[in-house]
Amino acid sequence: MGRPVIGIVGNLLVEQGGFSPGMERSYVNNDYVAAVERAGGIPLILPVVRGQDVAERQKECADALLISGGYDIDPLLYGEEPHRALEFVYRDTDIFQLRTIKTALAKGQPLLAICKGIQLLNVACGGTIYQDLDEIPDSFVKHSQNRKRSCPSHTVVAEEGSVIAELLGTSFPVNSYHHQAVKDVGRGLKVTSRAMDGVAESLEMEGEPFVVGVQWHPEMMMSGGDDMLPLFLRLVEEAEKFAAKP
Repeated sequence: MGRPVIGIVGNLLVEQGGFSPGMERSYVNNDYVAAVERAGGIPLILPVVRGQDVAERQKECADALLISGGYDIDPLLYGEEPHRALEFVYRDTDIFQLRTIKTALAKGQPLLAICKGIQLLNVACGGTIYQDLDEIPDSFVKHSQNRKRSCPSHTVVAEEGSVIAELLGTSFPVNSYHHQAVKDVGRGLKVTSRAMDGVAESLEMEGEPFVVGVQWHPEMMMSGGDDMLPLFLRLVEEAEKFAAKP
């Protein structure tokens, strides 16, 4: 059997200037592609599409999914009104990504969700999001770092027995680029690690071999060393198992 295909769920980038202001580009940051390839998988970017039949055929081409980061989630999609601190949202992208996650979960596909991805996973399962970290009582950690993207900036503590603890240990440093976070946890999900101020840093789906969301950017940290490589190796390993199912 060949190497498994990891579908990297993409975004739409709206150009703000240059020769084509307002132009929309399908994209993912290359760090995701490089991390999947380094772990032995075949990266395949899945662009945002509006047709349900096209989206279904996209996912059939992948053995596992990697949900990438991006803009804020439209709070109307999880039953809340927008707060003043809400940043740019792109509703069409959110709808596509949420639909993609729900389909993957229904099929039992392995899934790794990163940064906005963990928030999308939570919303797809009926959870909600803090629209800004200032909403969280006693939150004090700086979650949007001013340093090299590969450099860790705060500590995460994981629950013993969790997938995250198995792969990365019970305490480890991570990078951080977010102003929103998991609030009410969705159905079937469990918080398995937190920052020192209590902000949820990872979610895992109980009863599933590999449905994991992380709030940091492990793909960015890969350029600085191998600390996050086990996360992508496990994704590729679980993708191989999924591909081998009859």
